[in-house]
Amino acid sequence: MTNEAMATIQERFKPVLARFLGSNTIAKLQNGDLTIEQYRSIMRQIFHHTRENPQLQALATVHFRGHQRKAIKRFYRHASSEIGHDQLALNDYKTLDGDPAAVPYENPLPATLGVLSFGFYQIYNLNHLGYLGYLFFLEYMPTSSGGGMMQALEAAGVPDDAMTFLNDHTEIDVGHNKLMETYVADLIKNERQIDTVVSAMHTTGDLYAKMLDDAVDFADKPYDVGWNWQELEADGITPSDL
Repeated sequence: MTNEAMATIQERFKPVLARFLGSNTIAKLQNGDLTIEQYRSIMRQIFHHTRENPQLQALATVHFRGHQRKAIKRFYRHASSEIGHDQLALNDYKTLDGDPAAVPYENPLPATLGVLSFGFYQIYNLNHLGYLGYLFFLEYMPTSSGGGMMQALEAAGVPDDAMTFLNDHTEIDVGHNKLMETYVADLIKNERQIDTVVSAMHTTGDLYAKMLDDAVDFADKPYDVGWNWQELEADGITPSDL
């Protein structure tokens, strides 16, 4: 089932990717209509999303049992390698003249919270193996399409040093894709589990597209998102300190 499962998941990823590439923001990018201000807003939300990913991946292992435990060490190493990627997004935001000081302490936009919430919901309330679909989309999407996105961003006037997040994921996620093969080999044993992974993959792709759309809309019509008081209180600061 191992090779067959991975081949099936990869094949069923194709329409997920196609739908994502046809989403509003990606179409705007490919048509040359995405502004630098909109891209900057996207990086702001990618920071919020990416910051949670290492802990979310580690969380998924809480439910691993029996043969599934073979994947725990690789999951932790993978999660550890994701630490700091949020800073790449924040650096890109800063390079585009964004003020990064308050960003870690603000609330994400609603659609960003939607992507994050689904990851936790999948693990806590559905089937924890579905997390592989969440991870699969986030790893395979940039390696499949990141190069073309970077070319379109360059054409839109985005400098190379403001694409460090996308460049990093376009290259490094190739190795992470190899890890995905081992996760599928260790964890996915039947058609029901494949369907669980693919369902999560579809959901993640759609929610991620909405996150980008929300960021673009926010750039055009900003509003007060409020403070994330858990982050503020963890660092012992108040908004007046920023």
